[in-house]
Amino acid sequence: MPYRYSLAVHGVGMADEWPVVPLHVDWGPGAMSGQFERGMVVCIESLIAEEHSESIKLETQVLVTATGYERLDSFPL
Repeated sequence: MPYRYSLAVHGVGMADEWPVVPLHVDWGPGAMSGQFERGMVVCIESLIAEEHSESIKLETQVLVTATGYERLDSFPL
């Protein structure tokens, strides 16, 4: 599928680090690697684009907590 980012969620690092969650179109046996643990920081991805145009990719970093998550940015959604 054109105009999409390769992952929905990934760990923080130099590139798309572990753990990863692929987009729904790539979901299947063995598609997800790793597990989320309290204290990890992960990136939630979104990409918006139209054919023959430039794209906008937004990344929100969240801290995994014992009860869910905490956003680490203040950018309005």
